[in-house]
Amino acid sequence: MTIRLATKIDIPGMVNLLQQLFAVEADFNFDAGRQQRGLKLLLGAEQALILVAEDQGEVTGMATAQLLISTAEGAPCLLLEDVVVTPARQNKGIGSALLAKIAEWGAERGATRMQLLADLTNSKALEFYRRNNWVQTQLICLRKYNKGETT
Repeated sequence: MTIRLATKIDIPGMVNLLQQLFAVEADFNFDAGRQQRGLKLLLGAEQALILVAEDQGEVTGMATAQLLISTAEGAPCLLLEDVVVTPARQNKGIGSALLAKIAEWGAERGATRMQLLADLTNSKALEFYRRNNWVQTQLICLRKYNKGETT
């Protein structure tokens, strides 16, 4: 298994992984076209990173991250999204390896904190993050769509 930077060639495999992820996240709906557009935007963004886990030519996991500026930290922070590993490859250290590489990338860019959103009912994911030393905060997530957007 190899952890590497994603490329445009990986988009179909990553879209498949996002379909699996969004199947367990109540707040998001899978839309292959939207997910493809989002991945292309991330691949072209200087302050973003997409890593994939590859095993024998197959994309078996992925994680995305974006640098933000935190006024609380007075420094960059890292927003993680889309951490997903195919069910057959879970519990083999792939997710933890993706998190470690993302943390390294963020630290190299001065990020002092990492944060992510996780579905409240996804107990497997929440336990995974706990095992990787993530802690729940007192913050909640709120969202509002721009005029004309509904999902």
